[in-house]
Amino acid sequence: MQTKPTHSDSLTGLVLKRALDTASKQTGLKLQPLVNDKQEADVEPIVVASLLVDRDKHCLKLQLIGTNEDLNTWTHWGLFRLLIKHRNLLHESDSLAVLHTELSQDGHLTLTLEMPKQLNKVFNREFFRVSLDQRIKLPVTLHLGRFLNITGTLEDFSAGGCRVALSPQLALHFIRPIEYSLSCTITFPNGYQLNTPFEMTYLKPQEGFLYALVGCHFQHNSLQDEKEFMRYAFEIEREISRLSNIESVVKYPSPLFETTDKKAHKNVIKEKHLAASAITLVPKGYAEKIQMLADQLALQALLLAMHQTLNASKLKPLAIDFIDALETNGNAVRLALQQPHPLINPVILHTLRVISYCFPLVFKIGINRGMELPVMMSLLLHDLGKLFVSEQPCFNPLKLTPDRLRLMKQHQIQLLRAASALNWIPPNIGESLMVNANERLDGSGYPRGLQQGKLDALSRLVAVCKVLDCLVHGYNDPAMRWRDAYKWVYKHKHWFDLPMLRGFIQYYGLQPLAS
Repeated sequence: MQTKPTHSDSLTGLVLKRALDTASKQTGLKLQPLVNDKQEADVEPIVVASLLVDRDKHCLKLQLIGTNEDLNTWTHWGLFRLLIKHRNLLHESDSLAVLHTELSQDGHLTLTLEMPKQLNKVFNREFFRVSLDQRIKLPVTLHLGRFLNITGTLEDFSAGGCRVALSPQLALHFIRPIEYSLSCTITFPNGYQLNTPFEMTYLKPQEGFLYALVGCHFQHNSLQDEKEFMRYAFEIEREISRLSNIESVVKYPSPLFETTDKKAHKNVIKEKHLAASAITLVPKGYAEKIQMLADQLALQALLLAMHQTLNASKLKPLAIDFIDALETNGNAVRLALQQPHPLINPVILHTLRVISYCFPLVFKIGINRGMELPVMMSLLLHDLGKLFVSEQPCFNPLKLTPDRLRLMKQHQIQLLRAASALNWIPPNIGESLMVNANERLDGSGYPRGLQQGKLDALSRLVAVCKVLDCLVHGYNDPAMRWRDAYKWVYKHKHWFDLPMLRGFIQYYGLQPLAS
């Protein structure tokens, strides 16, 4: 069963153009033959070898490769639907008529199709779905290619797919383009592991804004596989009924849930988390506060990744909480932030560290009290665009490939629009802290290459705070001592504002806390 897409689930206009341009450089595109506008042919989708978007002639040119029998069969179809991935989610075109067919001698078929008017997100048909509760914890490992495995817990399960609960920081891996095949492994208490490839159907914060949810649509090879997965759904439901003890109908656990070491199974999910959570020297309570701030910020990034608006009802309390922490005990916050935080994405950790140094100085350079909330909101959001292209906060986007640079600028524009929709961030503060934070005095920065005459005190201050944090923590480069970092910035006075550097040193000293 398919659900009618909403406006946010359709790609049109400039977004459609960008999606097609991106698809023309990817693999894995498919064509679904159609009997008519509404009925799919009873054949498997055809893998597309290459796609050319011809805007002059307003058409698509697709090259297909197959046997002579395949090619002859494909030439008889007059309607197709194009299947592509946009932001890691499967989308389909409206029905596209064949305008021209060209069959070559070397086993290639070139189809010229109409240009799509829109692309709609694919909603897969519903299956009997079992929702798990707190009494059943099934670990799920999501495999992004061969080298990256992400562990979460099963939220619900059906023969057609599942939802996986992830920590917000781990979910950020899914907002960048995924070039690998996806598969998942569900581990049952008896040790049995269920493995299957999947396609991501959505990525969003959980309703209570506590963790992230990834929707997985299983890619079954046959109807028999689908029936087998339905059996697992019934077995999970049986265990839920047994634990609920409804009229004691189910007395014995499913074989999948029989284990001689229940404690070991319960600890599967916790072991990695506890091992990675060992942070030393952090004032009591502040490690948890920093993790909470980072997770809430990551969940806002997921909304942007799915073309949704920022959640102001969650973002505003987050900003107020960070303001209160910095003004109540700023040194404790800065001390906590200087420690390693392996569970926090480096871009978000860099953002929080920059705020801890920049925020107190803002009100010493002419910004009036009463502007705390707009300043904090702008600082929290200013670097989220980097999450869509890298996990490293300290890189020069001007050295990115044109495609990745364009992707980052698109997300930066989207971020600015989302922030402006909040209304209570004055344009001048938003522009200084969100747009100009990575500019340099000589015009060699980004995104606009502004020179010092167009950069106000706020822009210059945040630029100094950002580069100092990059230098002293290194991230992807060797870390410097604070004194060496100061000297480096001083030598690059054609990039950074020296009065702002002197103000930083005057306030925090030559050896800041935790240096």
